[in-house]
Amino acid sequence: METPQPALHPNKEAFVEGVDHILNRWTALELAVQHEWGGHDSQEKREDMVDEIVEHFDKLIRKRKTPEPTDLEELLLDIMDGDFSVALDDQSEKEVAKLICSVFFECKTGNFTTVDRMAKERNVREKSGAAKSAARKSQSNNAQQMADDSGSEDDESASDSDVSMDV
Repeated sequence: METPQPALHPNKEAFVEGVDHILNRWTALELAVQHEWGGHDSQEKREDMVDEIVEHFDKLIRKRKTPEPTDLEELLLDIMDGDFSVALDDQSEKEVAKLICSVFFECKTGNFTTVDRMAKERNVREKSGAAKSAARKSQSNNAQQMADDSGSEDDESASDSDVSMDV
């Protein structure tokens, strides 16, 4: 029988959520996961990355050290290289590290404004992405229907129809 995990403090829960939102918006990581640069379990590695970052902050707090973006930058670089074979040349790890540290300090004081804003933005992005995906599927179905309907026409006109529908 598995023992239940104690509930997270609301501040820590918000921090974990904030880290997840930040990583979800990080283009380099998003590309690595989408293209499975870390293998078939790239999504799991991204989720593990959240845990590693939170554990990094937990260790610093236990040692009574103040989290610094420069320390986190190194961790982000190591994870991206080790788990996804990505060498970051754009220095995006600096921005990500600063944002994570900022969210940490906000959450520590019970201020969840940034986390709440990121949650809303993510929700909108995901709904928009689903809508775009549905629109693409609809366009593809319409193009296929048009091609089927014009079966008597030559193949070239059907392919022209497909191209114009995808634009």
